[in-house]
Amino acid sequence: MSEMLHQYPIINGREIHVRAWNPEGGETVICWHGLARNSIDFVELGDELASRGYRVLAPDTLGRGLSQWAENPKTEYSYANYIDMAVKLMDFYCCDKVHWVGTSMGGLIGMLIASSPDFGARISTLVLNDIGPEVPQDALERIVNYVQKPIAFRRYNEINQYLQTLYQPFGPHTCEQWHTMISASVRRLENGDYTTHYDPDILAQYDPNSPPMNLWRHFGNLDLPLMLMHGLHSDVLTKDIVKRMRDEQPDMAVNYYLGCGHAPNLFYKSYRHDVEHFIEAHPIERVVSQKRNAG
Repeated sequence: MSEMLHQYPIINGREIHVRAWNPEGGETVICWHGLARNSIDFVELGDELASRGYRVLAPDTLGRGLSQWAENPKTEYSYANYIDMAVKLMDFYCCDKVHWVGTSMGGLIGMLIASSPDFGARISTLVLNDIGPEVPQDALERIVNYVQKPIAFRRYNEINQYLQTLYQPFGPHTCEQWHTMISASVRRLENGDYTTHYDPDILAQYDPNSPPMNLWRHFGNLDLPLMLMHGLHSDVLTKDIVKRMRDEQPDMAVNYYLGCGHAPNLFYKSYRHDVEHFIEAHPIERVVSQKRNAG
């Protein structure tokens, strides 16, 4: 099995932490995490894909995990900057085409790149983990509420219990998996308290009065093999949104997961095997336009 490396490329003047497997491997898989998460969520998927010959890159988004924080949060913590950094990360690693696995925010970044006339050809397959072209208002408010107001705890066991409760919708975890995920999700404050790992300003650009997100046009323009992962209890990806996504992209593979909400946890063996099988079924050199073939 390929050893996981910790690398720190400079992208747009910011040091970005990347977990990298199999640097001399074949096809590249980029795994991008959700809004307030980090690359630890892909350690088991990375191990398994690397053992199958893939090169795997799992970055911590700016302001998360071990990556540097923004100096200008309102402009740097934006999808425009995330997309720019993602494309430059592909350039840094000399990736012409990649498989993209994106959880929540990571899926939106992948969707925006894949639907772009400038960069779309660089994503060969796209896995959307519990995210669609819109997010219901009540789910958005729930996420904003805990992300904008990170809680501090005196003891590790206290933040451990808090995060296990917060992340319960992710689905099943073993005790070892909880430890792996949570130990990489906390940091010390100057007074010694524990808090969450991310910059509390990652939502500096958020405006509750702005129009809701609507990426249906982008989603409809996607022209590549798609897979959607849907936690059946998710408040972010509702059944109505899934139905419309299937209508817009009838060739999209959809996997449903009982016992979890937002978002299905790729520590869980059967969930990540669905991702692995999808990627293996669509090798980059053989991927062709579905819409051209349909015509």
